[in-house]
Amino acid sequence: MSPIRASLASIAALVLSGAACAQPVTVASYPAKIVPEQATTLSLERGMVTDLADPSGRLERGTVIARVNKEKEEQEREEMELQITKDKLAKRDEIRKLEAQREKVRFYLQSLTEDERKYAKDMVTDGVQPSQEALEDIEERIGLLQKELKRMPERKREEFERAHLANTLKMPYTGRLQYNITLPEDRTKPFEHAAVSAQTFATVCDDSAFYITINLSQSELTQLPPQQFTAEVSLPDGKKLCGKYDHHRVEHNGSTDMLVYFFRLPQEDSDTAYSMLGSNAKAVLVFECGEELRVEGKAQMLNRPEASDCENWEQLVERLFPDCNIVLIAERNIVLRPKDTK
Repeated sequence: MSPIRASLASIAALVLSGAACAQPVTVASYPAKIVPEQATTLSLERGMVTDLADPSGRLERGTVIARVNKEKEEQEREEMELQITKDKLAKRDEIRKLEAQREKVRFYLQSLTEDERKYAKDMVTDGVQPSQEALEDIEERIGLLQKELKRMPERKREEFERAHLANTLKMPYTGRLQYNITLPEDRTKPFEHAAVSAQTFATVCDDSAFYITINLSQSELTQLPPQQFTAEVSLPDGKKLCGKYDHHRVEHNGSTDMLVYFFRLPQEDSDTAYSMLGSNAKAVLVFECGEELRVEGKAQMLNRPEASDCENWEQLVERLFPDCNIVLIAERNIVLRPKDTK
């Protein structure tokens, strides 16, 4: 028995006839994952946690997932608002003093004669010698303080929010939420969060789309039109998930680069796909042949006399179908294209 016969004796009983028509061909089975459009892990500072969101449904972008140290934050917010009020009063006092000083300098420069200025010793206030330059400096200081007075409250509140940003987790996009910690029975009551560094607080996923992903490294597959590929994952009770090719990209896994193909699932399968996140799956890659392609069964080809001394499929195809080129060597079939077509 030739090497090609010995290696494929297990499928010799299959009877697959060749056909010059469009039909799907099973390429092979691959390890696969079900992934969402995007996923993000979120961490939370240590402290008392409140305002937990309900993870049972879909949450809109911006929905609060959890807060930490809310009571302390509110106390600090009140202190911040009190300090803003104090700072506003202080700046207003400073502006009024400068305005009074400005009026004195104006009076000195515009209303007094040269002789009267000699006796206006009290016009020298706060070390300011009345002059046009001094008047311009006072005007500039007043303008600066007025700008600070207008901007200061907003700036302090922005600084406060940035400093406490990590205290509140929000949905970064519309999707689904899963807490990665053990929640108390009563989610409405505060509880202590230890913030273990190796543990994230929650995971959120954008459920606008789900994909079957397969790592394809064979160059003979990556050179084929990707739009002709579909991926299927078998489920219990004869059901299956079927995804159409959507896109592919190179992903980095440590020091290894992987070419990953993404097959988009129908929207009606979103709940099933979400329940399979993180699980190991096996997907069957299917190639949709066009009308110009010919599909031949391996088992039938092996039963031909020409296969008796062939060492590989390429040699057997050359003998049986000299007018064809190999497009794809699949699990149980070989896809061929006549040499006179492109």
